[in-house]
Amino acid sequence: GLDVRVSVGGRKMADGGGGGGGGGREIDLSQMDINQLNELKQSHEQEIEQLTSNWRTLKDAQAKLNTSTACLNEVGGKDGREIMVPLTPSLYVPGTICDTNKVLLDVGTGYFVEKTLAKAKDFVDRKNKMVTANADQIQGVAQQKQKNLETIVMIMRQRMAMMQQAQEDAKAGT
Repeated sequence: GLDVRVSVGGRKMADGGGGGGGGGREIDLSQMDINQLNELKQSHEQEIEQLTSNWRTLKDAQAKLNTSTACLNEVGGKDGREIMVPLTPSLYVPGTICDTNKVLLDVGTGYFVEKTLAKAKDFVDRKNKMVTANADQIQGVAQQKQKNLETIVMIMRQRMAMMQQAQEDAKAGT
């Protein structure tokens, strides 16, 4: 018989009875009926959708951090420079940069911390590396879930074909 296993909640999938191991629990798809396979398929589709949404959010944060890095690199040593200061997304007032060696960093939930330019660059760089690592990890899990989903769909198609063939054989036999 067909021996296909999928790791649920983890990162490994074994096909053809190969060794599994690594995060999550393994499910033997050959022991599941078509309704259970369909539930597992729907669950994987929802998880992939959520992981993709989380990945996009992290990629957006990464883009903002890259913009912050570019701005920090641009502002250095430009004391007295005229700039437009945003009051709202569509309302600006003219301003002058007084001290480019110090900046205020938004560290989340409405808290701002004053840092030197060098320390601000270091902070943004560390945060960017963390966001990138998390995005890469989520992408890896999503790719594994996608592979699992493809296996589940393949098994479902095989089962449907076998059921259809059995019905045709039963009709031919009567």
